[in-house]
Amino acid sequence: MLRNDPFSFPAASLRRPAGHTLPSSSGKMKRLFQPMNAIGVPLGGIGTGGIIRASNGRFSRWTIKGGGVAGFAMPSNGFLIRIRRHGQAPVAAALQPVPKGPELDSFDYERSAPEWGGLFPFSWHRHVPMAEIEVECLSYSPVIPHDLSCSTLPVALFKWRMTNSGQSPADVSLAFSFANLNGWFDTFHEGRPSRVAAGCFNRPMDFSGGAGVILDRRRTAEEPAEGTGEWAIAVSAQAGAVFSRTVCFDGAGSGSEFWNGFLESGDAPDLGSGWVTESGFRETPPAHPAGAVSARLSIDPGKSREVLATLVWDLPRISFGQGRTWFRGYTDEWDRKGRSSERITDLAHRSAPDWERRIAEWQEHVGDMLGSEPHRAGVAINESYFLVDGLTVFTSAHGSPDGRRHFGIIECHDYALYNTLDLWIYAAEAVAQFFPELAADVARDYADFLVPSDPGRRRHGQQNTLFPINPEGACPHDLGGPGEDPFVTPNSYTYRDGTIWKDLNCDFVLCAFREGRHMDAGWRSQRFPAVRAAIDHLQQFDRDGDGLIENEGIPDQTFDNIPMKGPSSYCGGLWIAALLAAAELAGEVGETGLAEEWKKQAGRAGTAYNERLFNGRWFRVDTDGPFSEACFIEQLFGPFLARRLGLGDIVPRSSAESALKTVYERNFLDAGGGEGAVSLTGIPDEAMSLLPHQEDRSFQTSEIQPGFNFSFAAQLESWNLASEADALRRALFRELYEKRNLVFQAPAAFDRGRLMCRAVLNMRTLSAWWIAPGNLFERNLFH
Repeated sequence: MLRNDPFSFPAASLRRPAGHTLPSSSGKMKRLFQPMNAIGVPLGGIGTGGIIRASNGRFSRWTIKGGGVAGFAMPSNGFLIRIRRHGQAPVAAALQPVPKGPELDSFDYERSAPEWGGLFPFSWHRHVPMAEIEVECLSYSPVIPHDLSCSTLPVALFKWRMTNSGQSPADVSLAFSFANLNGWFDTFHEGRPSRVAAGCFNRPMDFSGGAGVILDRRRTAEEPAEGTGEWAIAVSAQAGAVFSRTVCFDGAGSGSEFWNGFLESGDAPDLGSGWVTESGFRETPPAHPAGAVSARLSIDPGKSREVLATLVWDLPRISFGQGRTWFRGYTDEWDRKGRSSERITDLAHRSAPDWERRIAEWQEHVGDMLGSEPHRAGVAINESYFLVDGLTVFTSAHGSPDGRRHFGIIECHDYALYNTLDLWIYAAEAVAQFFPELAADVARDYADFLVPSDPGRRRHGQQNTLFPINPEGACPHDLGGPGEDPFVTPNSYTYRDGTIWKDLNCDFVLCAFREGRHMDAGWRSQRFPAVRAAIDHLQQFDRDGDGLIENEGIPDQTFDNIPMKGPSSYCGGLWIAALLAAAELAGEVGETGLAEEWKKQAGRAGTAYNERLFNGRWFRVDTDGPFSEACFIEQLFGPFLARRLGLGDIVPRSSAESALKTVYERNFLDAGGGEGAVSLTGIPDEAMSLLPHQEDRSFQTSEIQPGFNFSFAAQLESWNLASEADALRRALFRELYEKRNLVFQAPAAFDRGRLMCRAVLNMRTLSAWWIAPGNLFERNLFH
């Protein structure tokens, strides 16, 4: 059943009480992007760039720049409430904390944080009542599964409800102000730019049932450069509302000209048509144009009234470090001129009830499927934030160098690489759950890079050696970094030589198989040459003919600080699963002999895997390396994927249950202290001395890595250890969401017992969606 009151917090949502104060985890290394103290659900569509209105009411994190993230707040960006009762003086407040600087110091501000809840893409703010008026806001963008048209719109909606709990009627005004931010998101920076861009100006916007302001900029071309276009704010309400707007006031000044008029009349004052910004003197920044819109309502005692506010940013173009430009995906429907903010605003105000209903229905469905508790459906739904805020790219095919669209999410802000494959294997199913065509686009991109080669060289980050950018047959580690030329030049990762990793080709084959389920036979047939090349390339690493590939005594897989030597449980399991998946694809395209050959090899490899790696309690890290006897969190990742994808069992049930119970006890309960499972336990002292970060040897060993933990929880469930899986999920929710405030900024890892983390905004935690039941497929899947 859908909630009767859209302003109520659903059971699965994360909540913060009114007046809350939040912990802030620190980055381990100063170079890391710091976690936010006040967090929030990102607003925006897939590939439009995201904006967070945090739990304290501030707009504070921005991923508008293609491949960039910035953290800053401006007091001119936010909502204001004004209340007047007959015979009493009006009261008003900006619904955000008091700013630290002098900007808009004429305003009064909210003195206590609102109650807040989040369940992506919804968030709720219940502000502390003022003058017996209760003020609530439901915020969201229309990210709706299986509707890519709505889900890629650059729009945020704010549905406000004001309730009069007093004994007399009240005039209540809700205002929304915003600064002109054109020109602020065309370069990589992590903070607030020092001044407004030149050529910015505001103008009025009218539409049926409301009023708005467009924040514009003078153009030098019909299709504007990155960071330039139209921003628009607007309000609408039911009959009886009085609308007003301030086209332009100085958002960097004291704000007195706006505040005094709004406080006195309840309307946004008419301050004229504004100005066009200049570049200014070096020591004297120009005034910063901000606009405001307002709706004034009369509310009887015991009654409620609603106002809908919207924010649109029509910024059609993005560019990356080497200068190549792309058009955002939404421009296929909304043109590429950056002149569509009025039409998008109109659509949002007309479609808001339908969008809200469809999102709520999806959330209810997920809750019914997974369980509505916050640590179950709540975590899975909320980790979906990365679809919007993962420095997400979704391009149009128009103007693309290969004539195709591209989708990308970043590994994390600190490791700025698109669709890093050894993380994507964990994240792709979450994307495919809702937008299978986007997951298929990523698999296609990797297939396209796997057969041709790029003879250029990279310099190894840890050694004085060079290695090829993209050798033929070796699947790229990533599709490029935002500082370079992503989707054109791959493999921006140089910490290790990813071209000799043993997991990446396996990851690609499994992704092509998984995404191929949602596509037609033609798509799968086109990918098969790359699948065959990936398998053929790895055959050289089966040096003893037992069917298993072997690691080379270096960190040649996703645990890029942990050397593995000989057959390993991680890469060996993935290899067997990849052979089985490739055999299915081979059979479909008529390569029956090859399909049978790969199935037989998988059988031989499975025998070797169980005989050489299982020690009677768990599967060893590898056969010949210094970490061999350690207990490893992801030892059953490959067998788990084979099970989940309907490819059969690689290990006996009894062995899997023994290994999983051992990891649960040793890595989660003992070494992890019940906070989460550490990655490795029982490491010999001589092996610890081989780790590259001797100043902090916890990297990928004794730290807790949430993405792997969600994977491990799913493995527990796959082998019917449901109570253990639930205990682990509860612990992760407690540590990440409640204790460490790492919701909507999940890290690669955190430390047991202290508020330390690294690499926030991390892709791998989309593996939380493996809580969803896996689809079971027949052997003859494609026939």
